[in-house]
Amino acid sequence: MVVSAFIQSIRALLAKFNVDAPDIRIEGLTLDSREVNTRLAFVALKGHQRDGRDFIPQAISLGARVILAQTDDSCGHGQLEMRDHTVIIYLYELPKMLSALAAAFYDYPATKMTTVAVTGTNGKTSTVQMLTQLKDELGTRSASIGTLGSSIYDGTHTQWQATPAANTTPDPIRVQYLLADFVQSQVRHTAFEASSHALVQGRLAQVNTDIAVFTNLTRDHLDYHGSMEEYARAKRLLMTQPGLSTLVLNANDPESQRWAANAPSDIDIVWVGVAQQHELQKLTQDRHCFATKVNYHDAGCGFTLQSSWGQAQVNIPLFGAFNVFNLLSAMACLLAENERFEDVIQAVNRISPVAGRMEVFQFSHAANVIVDYAHTPDALEKVLSSARAHTHGKVWCVFGCGGDRDKGKRPLMASAAESGADFLVITTDNSRSEAAEDIAKDIMAGLSNPAIAISEPDRERAIRYCLDNASPEDIVIAAGKGHEDYQIIGTQQTDYNERAVVARLQQEYSK
Repeated sequence: MVVSAFIQSIRALLAKFNVDAPDIRIEGLTLDSREVNTRLAFVALKGHQRDGRDFIPQAISLGARVILAQTDDSCGHGQLEMRDHTVIIYLYELPKMLSALAAAFYDYPATKMTTVAVTGTNGKTSTVQMLTQLKDELGTRSASIGTLGSSIYDGTHTQWQATPAANTTPDPIRVQYLLADFVQSQVRHTAFEASSHALVQGRLAQVNTDIAVFTNLTRDHLDYHGSMEEYARAKRLLMTQPGLSTLVLNANDPESQRWAANAPSDIDIVWVGVAQQHELQKLTQDRHCFATKVNYHDAGCGFTLQSSWGQAQVNIPLFGAFNVFNLLSAMACLLAENERFEDVIQAVNRISPVAGRMEVFQFSHAANVIVDYAHTPDALEKVLSSARAHTHGKVWCVFGCGGDRDKGKRPLMASAAESGADFLVITTDNSRSEAAEDIAKDIMAGLSNPAIAISEPDRERAIRYCLDNASPEDIVIAAGKGHEDYQIIGTQQTDYNERAVVARLQQEYSK
């Protein structure tokens, strides 16, 4: 728990929102009734899947002295109710004010550091991780929040703390708590992923944000947003963040033009992208970081950086064109933060791969295996095309689709896999309540040449099949799990760490 410096009276806290409350001192806020004790105020609001107000009796039984409860009646705003030794304070539109409430409780921690928010369908995690790694390399104590979890960066020894409910972006209270904890640990730079869900739900509404990064937009989460238009609009909400001064936009993604057109007039824009030499003149009128003369090889890739800050040759041990884009976004943030160009280039040339993001496991007597989180058609297509650029052999792809999610994505995943790989092994990927064989059939139905594919529900056996049948000069892509250390089959979450599995196979096949 954050240290006791944040103990304060609920009266002083709610006075900032024009609500009169009793003088009861608390040490924190929580949305989880199971965490409640006499020192924490329980926040009971209606969520997307559950209504926290149903857990008010449980919170009272655990000794909550204060409960902040959502009311749907505007006339009930600020009303108090006593139950046993608990005071319930009703607040109208509590979900909308929760980020501001948490920011006030933890004394606005985001204003005490530089913050960067990254959104987009693909590349959020890699961009956040690269930026955090590079900022630390440049001498600033840094932290990040996202899909991998949250932590202060400590190199390869970083211990990522999983986000509750496995959300890319934590709830509004948790976000402010983490930032406050970082501030007390002398962190001066935090990069975080801003998911479309989080932006719509206001989880980041009162997180002061200096720089916003947009990576790209492709199909995802339509089961939640309903349409690509709504999904795109959700992403653009990032431009409404308080304190925003700079936008980093992908010049190679058409959606970026809509961002630029809707950006406030006082926001600086930095463009990133991959360009041919003859295209630079029309692209470089604004601040920019462009990669030209990109070349891919079996140890990574290299390119010439053409930027508003200078020109340099960059060589990195990273695979994939998308990693060039992610790195350019991270570099643009650093340069916009006034880091010296020469120092940024030196740091970039020492960068390390991100766990589970195009992570290469080299096999001495079998095909190399790349573990990647790709779980959208666009991401899978990019991973496979990148793998093709890094090998002279065949490309094998192990992938699946999640259950209880956008079924329309399954034939698109099949098409992406078929267009980019020579051989496919369709496997399980968080099948949830659906039967794995039904999901595999949906995927198979999207193939124009099903003869190149087999179905193997067990992920480890699927990877073994590739290793046993591929040639050493081939490459195997294990897509969909990346950094994750679990699988959800039915209602059970079981241990499964694909990176650990491949590392074990690496040793086994080297004998």
